[in-house]
Amino acid sequence: MNIRSITFSLLLAALAPAFAATVSFPDFQQAKQQAKTDNKPVLILWYGSDWMQDCASVVQAWEKFAGNGKLPVIFAQFNDKTGQTSDERRKCQNEIGIEEYDLPAAVLLAPDGTLMATWNGKDVRKPEGLAKDVAALVPKIPQFMKHVATARDRGGKEGAMAAGSALKLIPYADARRHKELTGIINKKDPKNETGMRALFAMDHQAMYKEINNTLNGGPDGKLKDGARKFDDAVRYVQATMSNSGLDKDSKAITETRQQWLAGLAYVYREKFKASKDEKDRKLLLKALADCVKLNPKSQYGIGAAKYHHYWDPNSFTVIENMFYNPGDQTHNFEKDWHVRVTKGMDGPGTYEFELIPHENGRLITRNFRLAVNGKEVAKADAAPDKDTKKVTFKAPNVKKGDKVEVWLTAECRDGWFGCSGECRMTKVR
Repeated sequence: MNIRSITFSLLLAALAPAFAATVSFPDFQQAKQQAKTDNKPVLILWYGSDWMQDCASVVQAWEKFAGNGKLPVIFAQFNDKTGQTSDERRKCQNEIGIEEYDLPAAVLLAPDGTLMATWNGKDVRKPEGLAKDVAALVPKIPQFMKHVATARDRGGKEGAMAAGSALKLIPYADARRHKELTGIINKKDPKNETGMRALFAMDHQAMYKEINNTLNGGPDGKLKDGARKFDDAVRYVQATMSNSGLDKDSKAITETRQQWLAGLAYVYREKFKASKDEKDRKLLLKALADCVKLNPKSQYGIGAAKYHHYWDPNSFTVIENMFYNPGDQTHNFEKDWHVRVTKGMDGPGTYEFELIPHENGRLITRNFRLAVNGKEVAKADAAPDKDTKKVTFKAPNVKKGDKVEVWLTAECRDGWFGCSGECRMTKVR
């Protein structure tokens, strides 16, 4: 079979006249219909013609890939400017179930047009590796389509379970983005009784909504005297993770596990803020540490590490450039600052250290100390419990290469405006 548009033929001729024959579908619906007729999956390549620098090499690689005949798939090549306006392309994306893509990109559809997998430009430029991915998915297609049909036809938990079973057969990242099947799960199992909703269909906003519903005693819950059901919320998160398999060690679901650990940390944070009990702080820190351990380089891991530092009473904030900002302070409890003042030292003597607020935001600062190479050597003239912005120290002789810091305890009690300003170290005599 060879379906080819004049526009696409001219494009290929302009790129490389020696291209082998291929199948081109400027009309997306035509490609889907052909897939249904032949009962084969369709593998779509999207690319750009006049602006994508390596367009010719990408198309050449795919021509060779398509011509080897090793995979029972239909190859459809869509140029982003051939046969599709922006509105048509957007409609096509919605029909497939993807929100966005960067060109070049590849999409695998089941014979009935249901999305199975997507690949980004890096993968598309290596068709041999992509071919292995497709080859691994092809044997799963009959079972996938069976589950999809059940998901569409059956109601309640049975339909949701079938949708989840289908999603388990495809790459996890694609499963989480699968509009149709995640929509079925959300609709047919809103309480997550099958475990599929948390595994595939709940983003962080939906998760926090459910957590807060539990904390507050229901969607419209207003408990007396500001009470909140912290223990119920902890049990909800832990039971959800267990019921959805998110407590299992699987690399594929790491990001979703981190999402729910972040949710657990949120509950413990709220509980600690209310109780001021150090046991609750330890539980908060453990949830954050577990999140970081799973993948410290992910957005969840980076964020959890930052919050772990924030809530850990044994950590401190280093102020290196003599400027502090809202991100350097904690709210509702105090944390130590280590302000690097080495450049402001000029031999032994009396020094004045001052905090000059730009936005004070009720910044509480006390317990000023002078340290050299990580060891306290002098206390300020002010009482340790006095909230002040200016103190003096009697500093000893400091050798070249020594690291000199002013240590203090700080807390910003204004969570709206925050606290920012600069530090100044001046020798007065």
